[in-house]
Amino acid sequence: MGGGNGHVLVFLVSVFFFIISSSVDGSQYKQLSTIHVMNSMAKGSGPMQIRCKSRYTDYGMQQFGEGTEYRCGVREKAVYYCMGMTGRRIASWHAFQPRRDGNRKAVFWLVKENGIFLSWDNSTWVRKSDWETD
Repeated sequence: MGGGNGHVLVFLVSVFFFIISSSVDGSQYKQLSTIHVMNSMAKGSGPMQIRCKSRYTDYGMQQFGEGTEYRCGVREKAVYYCMGMTGRRIASWHAFQPRRDGNRKAVFWLVKENGIFLSWDNSTWVRKSDWETD
């Protein structure tokens, strides 16, 4: 009788761990898309500060220089916001929107003197945001 109870206990523990592991949705760790932000500001404009975040994920403030690229992963179907600052300029935009970008593996943003531009193919650009000054 004692040996049978041990097998039942092992079985129940196994079932418990299976239920727990299958109920944890791996999508929060699975990358759905990548946000690319390219700094195309004029030479001599200095580094740019950027912060991208969603309701659940915050990548914190990062710095990247002229001609370089910042990347972050989209981990959940939520709106991701980016805010960029350089000199006295500041801009914010929806870097990833599930309805607009949900089936895209990459969303490209080009930061230029005259605004923030969106592309899905890294070659055709549409201005989506303008700079504000403080």
